[in-house]
Amino acid sequence: MFSLRLATKDDIPQLAELRIEFIKEVRLEYPKVRIDEYREVMINYLEKEMSSGNFVAWLAIANNKIIATSGLITIQRVPQFWNISGKEAYIMNMYTKPEWRNKGIGTAILDKLLDEAKSRNIIAVKLYATPLGKPLYEKRGFKLGNPEMYLYLE
Repeated sequence: MFSLRLATKDDIPQLAELRIEFIKEVRLEYPKVRIDEYREVMINYLEKEMSSGNFVAWLAIANNKIIATSGLITIQRVPQFWNISGKEAYIMNMYTKPEWRNKGIGTAILDKLLDEAKSRNIIAVKLYATPLGKPLYEKRGFKLGNPEMYLYLE
């Protein structure tokens, strides 16, 4: 069993660690000597974006530990006829620890992020999908783009 909650600033170090776990899993080659530097940069980025309200993350918790996460970043683009506000969202770092996969956790987090996007009146949501995550996004209506997947909300 798991529960979901919004991340707080206190969770930022763990969010950075989960980002590193994600990168290690999806990239066979990564600059191991720069992990500490990357961790610090990521923590600073998340603190800045969370403080500004541009970033929100959901966590799945089991046994008092974070077992999955993903975040939504609000981006201001040039207004378009189809997106008069110019606001878009990017979903980053959808990651579930391997032993917790295929239990509906990623779907539950994705639904929370899409609800957040709707509450912010965002109609364009984008993400980069790994082969493992692609079916989850397709089930929620995301389409293949080049290179990102996208979903237009109503």
